[in-house]
Amino acid sequence: MTKSLKTFKINIMKKITILLIMISVAFSYSCEKNEKVKTNIRGRLLTNGTNDPIRISQEIEKPRVALFHNSGGGFQSGGSWDEINVVTVDANANYSMEVEIFEKDEYYLGFYNLDGTYYYDNSSSARSWYYVNFYPVTPGNFNNIDLYCLAKSWVIPRFINTNTDPDNVDVFDIGCGIGGPEAGVLLNDLIGSNDTTMSWIHSTWSGTYKYGVHKPEKAHKVEGKLTRNGVTKDIEIIYNVPPFDTTVVEIEY
Repeated sequence: MTKSLKTFKINIMKKITILLIMISVAFSYSCEKNEKVKTNIRGRLLTNGTNDPIRISQEIEKPRVALFHNSGGGFQSGGSWDEINVVTVDANANYSMEVEIFEKDEYYLGFYNLDGTYYYDNSSSARSWYYVNFYPVTPGNFNNIDLYCLAKSWVIPRFINTNTDPDNVDVFDIGCGIGGPEAGVLLNDLIGSNDTTMSWIHSTWSGTYKYGVHKPEKAHKVEGKLTRNGVTKDIEIIYNVPPFDTTVVEIEY
């Protein structure tokens, strides 16, 4: 092979190598590119535990829905969050927004300015990650997201033993989950065939699952130990709380 032919082949290989590197860099850049995309978000503010729109006072400023952007640190680690858009709900508690947001970033919805007469208002801490983590937004999609507001509620617990044996000697040792006559006081054991209404009112929030998140750790629940037919086992009873009023809540075991 002549020297000139060998040099020509080497030059061709160099050019091919450079071209492959350029293609690889361009592909890598395209993969890492994070462009803004048009995103529509709409929904309603609902009273938690119902499908009803929240109560809106005509005397105070209407509630607001805010879109938060993760500006560093990661959502799960409680990073930094910026409020990048906010809208006021209408008279029927509907909201909508159209935004351009980065397609690969994290965004979540929060809300505040609720009527404190009826709801637990997050106005003082709505910008913390805790209040936005339940409502993720998907960039580039049409997001229809209802937001659930925690109504103020009051519960009188009623424990009902479902064992039909009138001579049963069941023992329900209640650990926690339904309040008590004062902080830190555990309930006495419920023994036998009881239908027991407690003598205090437990102040709490409405619904079964907090902020509409259907996870056991976000639920109203009573935990304890039930001894039945000589066998003791741990039990967990999830219950529902109606909004606004003082209600006798039945808890069957």
